[in-house]
Amino acid sequence: MGIFSFGSQKRDVIRWENPNPDLLAWKWEHEFDEIKNNSSLIVDPGLAAIFIKNGKIEAVETKSGKWSLETENTPFITSLKNILSGFESHEKASVFFLKIHEITNQKWGTPNSVTYIDPTYDFPVELRAFGNFSFKIIDLENFWTNYLGNRNQVLVDDIRMLITDRIVGNIASIFASKKISYNEIDSKTLEIAETLRDATKTDFEKLGLELVDFRIEDINFTDKTENFIDKITSKKADIGAINAASNIDSNAMNNYKDLENLEIMKQAAGNSGTGGDAMGAGIGMAMGMKMTENMQNKNSSTSESSEEKLLKLKDLFDKGLISSDDYEAKKKEILNNF
Repeated sequence: MGIFSFGSQKRDVIRWENPNPDLLAWKWEHEFDEIKNNSSLIVDPGLAAIFIKNGKIEAVETKSGKWSLETENTPFITSLKNILSGFESHEKASVFFLKIHEITNQKWGTPNSVTYIDPTYDFPVELRAFGNFSFKIIDLENFWTNYLGNRNQVLVDDIRMLITDRIVGNIASIFASKKISYNEIDSKTLEIAETLRDATKTDFEKLGLELVDFRIEDINFTDKTENFIDKITSKKADIGAINAASNIDSNAMNNYKDLENLEIMKQAAGNSGTGGDAMGAGIGMAMGMKMTENMQNKNSSTSESSEEKLLKLKDLFDKGLISSDDYEAKKKEILNNF
C-alpha cells in the first residue's frame, strides 16, 4: 500500500531513460506503489512530463531538471505526493513523457498521383510530389486531449503519416485555387509549400502540433500528363514557326517552295518498281513543269517591271523633267538589275 508497500521493487526515479528515437510520447510503465518516498522526478532536455488523473492533465513539467519528492513542492511533485500518500487513488493516474523538441527531416510524398485542371491549357494535370518537413508539439493539453488520449505511446511515424495525409489532401485544391499552370510549377515550389503549410496550420494547432518547416523537393508528372505536355510544346513550336515565317519576304518563300518541289521530284524519281518508276516520272515531270512555270512567271513579272520602269524613265526625259546624265545613269541601273 502506498510507498510503504513491500514485495515489489522500489523505484528511485521517475524518468524516461534512453528515449527510443522512434517514439514521440511514452507512458511511464511502472506502478505508483513501486515509488520510494525519496524518489526523484527527472525530466531530460527536450522532454516534458505530464501527470494525468481521471483522464485529464493535472500537472505539467516542461523544464528539464531533477525534483525530489521529499523536498520539492512544485505542482507536479505535489500531485505525485497526493497519490503516493494514499489520500487519492492511483488507479486512474499516470505519468507521460513527451518529446517537445523539433522532430526534423520527416519525409512525405503523394502515395498516388493527384489531379487538377490546368488553368491555361485546360487539360488534367496528374502529378506526384515529394519533400520533407519538421514538426514539434507546442500545446501539450491539446495533444493529450485530441490525439494521445488512451494510447500508451505515440510513434514519430504516426504523426508523420498524419501530417502527410493532411498535406496531400490539400495539394489539388491549392494548385487549382492558385491557378498554376504546369509550366509554372518549378518556379513556384516555395510559394506552393508556404501555402500548403498555411492551409493546414489550424488543423495541426488543434492537435497541439506545429509544422515548423515544410519543403517540396520534387514534383513530377505521370506519363499521361507528359504526353499532353509534349503535344502542347509541339503546337507552340508550330505557332512560333508560323509567326517567324510572317517576317520572311516573298522571294525567300518562293525559293523555299522551289527547293521543296525539287526534293519531291528527286524522291519521286527514286521510287522502285515499274509502276513506281512510271508514276514517279509522271509526278516528277508535273512537278518540273510546275516549277518551270513558276520560275518563268517570276522572270516575266521581273521583265515587265523593268520595262515599265524604262518607259516611265523615258517619258520623264522626253518631258524635260530629268537631265540626260540622270536619264543615262538611271537606265544603266535598271538594266543592271534586270
